Amino acid sequence: MRLTKRVFPVALCMVAVAAAHAASRPNILFLLTDDQREGTLSIEGHPVIKTPNLDRLATDGVRFSNAYISNPICMPSRVSFLSGVYERVHGVGFSSRHELSMEQWNQTYPQILRRNGYYTGFIGKLGVDKYPFKNGRGGETFDFWCAHDGWAAFYPKGLKNCSAYKDLKADIVTPMMGEAFENFLKQRDDDKPFCLSVSFSAPHGSISGSMVPGESGKTRMTHPANETKRLAGHPIYGDLYRDIAIELPEETGQDAGKFIPTELMKQDGRKNTYSFSYDRKTSLEQHYRYYQLITGIDHVVGQMLDGLEKRGLLENTIIIYSSDHGLLMGEYGMGGKALAYDLTAKVPFILYDPSLPKERRGAVLDAFVMNVDVAPTILAYAGLPEPKICQGRNLIPLLKNPAMPWRDAVFVENLFVGRDNPFVEAVRFKKWKYVRYFDHAGGWNYNDNQVDFGNKEPVFEQLFDLEADPQERNNLVESGAAPETLEMLRKRCRAESKAQIQLRNTVRK
Repeated sequence: MRLTKRVFPVALCMVAVAAAHAASRPNILFLLTDDQREGTLSIEGHPVIKTPNLDRLATDGVRFSNAYISNPICMPSRVSFLSGVYERVHGVGFSSRHELSMEQWNQTYPQILRRNGYYTGFIGKLGVDKYPFKNGRGGETFDFWCAHDGWAAFYPKGLKNCSAYKDLKADIVTPMMGEAFENFLKQRDDDKPFCLSVSFSAPHGSISGSMVPGESGKTRMTHPANETKRLAGHPIYGDLYRDIAIELPEETGQDAGKFIPTELMKQDGRKNTYSFSYDRKTSLEQHYRYYQLITGIDHVVGQMLDGLEKRGLLENTIIIYSSDHGLLMGEYGMGGKALAYDLTAKVPFILYDPSLPKERRGAVLDAFVMNVDVAPTILAYAGLPEPKICQGRNLIPLLKNPAMPWRDAVFVENLFVGRDNPFVEAVRFKKWKYVRYFDHAGGWNYNDNQVDFGNKEPVFEQLFDLEADPQERNNLVESGAAPETLEMLRKRCRAESKAQIQLRNTVRK
C-alpha cells in the first residue's frame, strides 16, 4: 500500500475528511529513548554495543548522521518532539515556571491526529511533568494510555507514579514497553490508522542506577549488577559485554575546569547527580549497564517489528526512532547533559518509510535534522498541515531528494540552570561550532527576561574546527585563531537567539 504524502489544505482537515482517508493513511510509531547519544548503535560503528533490530530498521529505512536536539535535557526536548517548537518559545523546562497549557497541548501531533481520525496511544515515560492532564489522566487525551509521570526505575512496579504498569507481567521496565505494545495492538480500533508513541526510560541513569535495588547517591554503580540474584544469568542484563575491555574516556575523573571555567560551572550539582561518571571504577560499571540497556531496547524493538509484521501492519507503518538527548560519561571530566557538546546534543535518528524505493533504503543522510522536525513530519505523513507556530521542517521532501537545499546549521540552547549549569547557546555547522555561555544569578529557575540575551555579553565562548577537532577539545577562541570565522558565527548565533525571542513574544503575549 502506498502512503499518502500530500498535505491537504487546512480547511479540508476535518474529522470527516480524515475518516474518509483512513484506509490510505499510514500508521505511525514513534520510538524515543532516554539519554542515548549518537554513535551507540552497531550500525553507527560502535565497537561493543550490538543492536541488530535497530540496524535492520536503519537498513530498511534511512539513517540521519547529523541529528540534533534543540535543548539537550529531558523535559524541554520532549515538548519539542511533541510540538515542533523550541523551549524558548513553548516555555516548558525544568528551570521555567511555565506549564504546558491545554491550548498548547492541542497543537501537539498526538492531539491533532486524534482530532483527525487517528487512534492514539502513549507508552512509557511522558517526561513533561508540567502538563494539564497529570495524575494518570492520560486517557483523557489518548485512546490508549500506559504511561507514567516523572522517572521510573529498572523494576518500576510498586512506584506510585508507575501505577499504569501494575497489570503487566514483566518486572523490568524495558520489557514492559514491549508487553504494553502488544496490548495496544490488540485493543486498537482496526477501522482507524494509529499513532503510538513509545517512550523508553532506558538507558537513563535512573534505570541503570536502579538495576541493583537500594543503590542511591554515592553508592550507585559501586557493584556489578550481575552479582544480584535477579540478574545473574540474564541474557542481556547479566554478563553481556562484561568480558570486553571497555576503553573509558581519557578525562574521566580529571578536572572539568580544563574545558569550562570552574567559576562558571562549579560541577558540584553534576557530581551529586552523576557521581558515577567522575570515578573510573564506577564509570566502567556505568558503561556496562548503559550498553546492556541499549541492547535491551533493541531486543524490544525487534519484538515490536515482529508484532507489526505478523499482523500485516509493517508495510503501512511509518517508524521514527530517536532519543531525547545524549550524555557525557566522563568526557571533559563530566557526566550528564544540558550542554551543547555533540555528545549531549547529537542523537541517533532513523526514519523507516515502507513506501521508500528500494534503491533509497539503507541511505545515510548527513543533512542537519532536529527533534523539532518530528512533529511536522508525522503530521505530513498523515496528510495534515503543521501548526503555524511549528519551527521544525517536514523531512519527507528530504527523503525524496537528499540533494535539496536544507539547513546549513543547527541552533542549540540550554536553559536548564539547576545543578550549577549556565545558560548555553550554540550554532553548529558541518565544519564549525560556536558556543557561548551566560552566567545565571543563582537558583533553579529563570524568568523570560533572563533568557533574552540581546543586550548581554557572554562570559565564556568556544570555537571548534570540527574537521580538525571532531572531539571538541581545542577551543580556538583561546588561541585567537580564525577571528573572521568567530565573528561570523557570533553574528549568526545572536540572530538565531533573537529570532527565538521574537517568536516567543509573538506567541506568548
